[in-house]
Order: sequence, then C-alpha cells, then structure tokens
Amino acid sequence: MKKFLLALAVCFCGAVSAENIVLDLSNPGAPIEYDENDVWTDVYNNDEIIYSQEFMFTHTSSFAGYYNGFVASKSTVINASAGLDDQFGCMAKGGYAGEGTPYLVAYWAAYSETPESKTCEVYISAPYYAVGCYVCNSPYAYYAIKEGSPYSAKFEQGDWFKLIAHGVNENAEETGTVEYYLADYQSENADEWTLNDSWEWVDLSSLGEVASIYFTMESSDTGAYGMNTPAYFCLDKLTVSADDPTSVDAVAAAAVKAYYDRSAGCVRVHTSAPAEVSVYSVNGAWVAQQTVVDSAAIDLTAVPSGVYIVRCGAYSVKIVK
Repeated sequence: MKKFLLALAVCFCGAVSAENIVLDLSNPGAPIEYDENDVWTDVYNNDEIIYSQEFMFTHTSSFAGYYNGFVASKSTVINASAGLDDQFGCMAKGGYAGEGTPYLVAYWAAYSETPESKTCEVYISAPYYAVGCYVCNSPYAYYAIKEGSPYSAKFEQGDWFKLIAHGVNENAEETGTVEYYLADYQSENADEWTLNDSWEWVDLSSLGEVASIYFTMESSDTGAYGMNTPAYFCLDKLTVSADDPTSVDAVAAAAVKAYYDRSAGCVRVHTSAPAEVSVYSVNGAWVAQQTVVDSAAIDLTAVPSGVYIVRCGAYSVKIVK
C-alpha cells in the first residue's frame, strides 16, 4: 500500500522544464513542520512522507518510536554520544546551504529490505538523468566509528563504512551503482584515513536515466545479525537533469580549461572540441549554459557574488566571483 501511495503521489507531481532539478527542502512540495528540537514532527507518523521538487522519499513508522527511511531535520545539536540521541543530527550542523538549514537524515533498515521494497528510496516524477548529491555523516555513525559504542567497534586500520547508490530505470531494472566511503581506514598510513564530517559531492552520473535511486550501506564492522555500524547518513541537494550529463565527449571534457576573468565579469572557457559548458551555484542551482567552440566568455555580470562551479562532462572547476 505504501508503495502504491508513493507512485500515485509521484504521478500528481508533474514534471518541470528546467535543465537541472535540485532538491531544495526550504521550498518543499508540502509544508514540513519541525518540533522544538528542529526535527520533522511526523517522524513517527506512518501516513506521512516528504516530497520536494520532483522527488519523493520513502518513510515508514510501523510502530511507536520507530522509523526507517528519510526524515527532515534542521538540528544543529551534536551530542557526540554514539547513541540514538544523535540520530537526527548532521556533522555539518545543517544542510549544504549552511548551519541550521534543512537536510535529510536517512536510516537504512537492512532487515526490512525486499526486492520490491527499499527502505531508503527516492522516487522521481519522471525518468531523469542522475547528476549527483551531497552526503554527510550522521553524528550517530560518526562517533560510533571514532569512539566505539556498546554495539559497534571503534574503527582501526583496515576498517571502512560506505554508502551505495543504486539507479533504477522506468522498467524497474537496476542501471548501476555508485559507492562513497563515509569512513575509510584501509590505508596502512593513518594520515590517509578519512572520516566524513562535512558535505561532500557524490557524482551519480554513471547511473544514467533513472526513475528512482535507492541507497544501501556496508561496513567492515559486521556481525551475525548484520552491520554493527549505525546505518545512518545525511543527504542534501540531490540533482537530476533532463539532459545526459555524460554526453560530452570524454576527450573534449579532458581538454576544457576555465577561469574567472574578474575585470570582465565573465568565465573564460577554452576547449579542444565543441562542448556544452554549464555554471552552477555551490548549492546546485543552474546559472548559465553555453556551447563553446575553441573559446568563449560566459557572462556573469548579472549574477551575485559568490562561489560557482563550472562543469563540462568530467571537467569541473570552482570559481569565486
């Protein structure tokens, strides 16, 4: 029934004509109310889900005090407890837009997964090409990894914790997977160990055209009952596109060079072959696009000062206006 309701609601969302569609929880499809702790008031309401822009996020609360799937939060609190009092937080203390801004917390319930029903799945109103998303560790997982807990081990050399995104097309066939390590202690050199504590971009373009994306998790700390590391992660600025982001010829993309010309207020782009070059704000909003042959100037004089990303296929560079 839940899956039917999701599909029905997606049909009513309708598609938009923008080239890129970026998750923006400050402008959801239905109001999101937050309690005194800045957590979604419907976290334990089985009849409520979150939808924003062209996205709908799975959420289940099958009994009092329990949920799986996605929950909206604006919490800035980090208790560093490696316990449930940190389950609605984010190590960045807010969404990608800044401290105290909304983001999604996801709890992946492996034991509730079936081939037909995924606990952390994002449905899209129509097939779009996957572009990417920002992810961050939950404090619950972060401190369980860093300090250990009664239920999970402190990470040591050789340990790892990863998030896996699975693309699903309109025929319910998987299109591929993308892995991102939320913690990676595999190197013999401890200086190279990583434990995510900020928003990091994950390129999902290899998933191709998708009707949904679902997430699973894996950890080196696994026991008889499955993964011991808390199965939580945070998500923001999920982005899909009406156009294939991998359609630019790889050779041309590798030869793209771009920089900001402050005196002229434009981005100077040089390519070895014709290419589509796009400019985005750091929170994923599309700013400009231009076909470049040899060289061109993309005018940014009407764009506010800030940090922007210039992207052409596999090539990406950050500029400051």
